[in-house]
Amino acid sequence: MPIRINLLAEQQAAEEMRRRDPVKRATWASGVIVGIMVLVSGYLQFKLMGAMREVNRSESEWKRIEPEYTKITSNLNKTAEAEHKWEALQTLATNRFLWATPLNALQYVMLSVEDVQVTRLKTDQSYSITDAIKPSTNTVGGVSRGKPATSRERILVTIDAKDVSKRPGDQIFKFQQAITNYAYYRTNLQKTELTGRSPRQESGANMRPFVTFVIECQYPEKVR
Repeated sequence: MPIRINLLAEQQAAEEMRRRDPVKRATWASGVIVGIMVLVSGYLQFKLMGAMREVNRSESEWKRIEPEYTKITSNLNKTAEAEHKWEALQTLATNRFLWATPLNALQYVMLSVEDVQVTRLKTDQSYSITDAIKPSTNTVGGVSRGKPATSRERILVTIDAKDVSKRPGDQIFKFQQAITNYAYYRTNLQKTELTGRSPRQESGANMRPFVTFVIECQYPEKVR
């Protein structure tokens, strides 16, 4: 049987070992990964450049329309302020205090209680103004909302009267109760208070004795 000797076996084995060398495989794999990363980086750079062009275009467009936007915003704010003032004037016009109704009610009260004479009627209608607070920006960048200007209305009616009944002073409480129980005053007054009363006074020979007294009628405060 013939014997075959492969004189290239050693060289072939060395070549096979070179083909199976892990360092070479790692080098190839690294090269592939680096190539992929370069491609991805290039793609992302391309996208970034496109995004920057879009940002620059948007900024240019905003600079072009910003003056018009500022003008429109200012006009809208002025319109809103004018509408608010108009509503406030409408509210004041429709809800303002009218003196005809309470004076008319007082004459019916006077007719319901005998021997009481109203000698003086004083009305006090005052307003205290609170200035508006404008919106402001605080230290952390938040916006504090402003408040519109307001006015607080106070109305006080002072009635000076004289009780000339047979027993002066007896009709004072009846007169005060008549005010409190009258429909208009019962609905609108906050309180009715007797704030002054004189001793019994004697007048001339042809006049009956009398007692003077003061009643204050206070309306609830209203903020407008």
